[in-house]
Amino acid sequence: MARRSSPKPFQRTDRIAEVIRSIVAGELERLGDERLEMVTVTAVKVDGSLDTANVYYSAFTAEADGRGDQLEQGLEDIRWRIQKKINSQVRARRTPQISFHPDDVLTEALRIEQLLNDISGDRTDEDSD
Repeated sequence: MARRSSPKPFQRTDRIAEVIRSIVAGELERLGDERLEMVTVTAVKVDGSLDTANVYYSAFTAEADGRGDQLEQGLEDIRWRIQKKINSQVRARRTPQISFHPDDVLTEALRIEQLLNDISGDRTDEDSD
C-alpha cells in the first residue's frame, strides 16, 4: 500500500526565513543601539540556494526624522554580530548571509493615502463651486 504524504504547508526556505526573522528581531532588541530603537523586522526572504537572506525592516520614525543614514549605518555595524548568532542557531548545512533592506510598503501606503485624500479634497472643492 502506497503511503500518502501530507502536503507541506511551508517550504524549507520559509521556515529558515522565520527563524532568521526571530533571531534578528531579538538581537536588535537585546543590543540596545539607540540608532535602532524603533526598527521592526517586517520580513525575511531567503533564496532557494540558501546563499542570501534579505532582511526587510521598517523604521518610520527614523525615516521621518531624517535619521535614515544613521539607521542604515547602525544596521551595518551590527550585521556581523547578528550573522554569527544566525550561524550558531540555524540548523542547516549552509546559513544564508544576511543583508538589510528598507521595507517601503508603509511609506508607499501613506503616500497613496495622501494622494487619495488630495483627490477627494479636490472633488469636494469642485462640488462646492
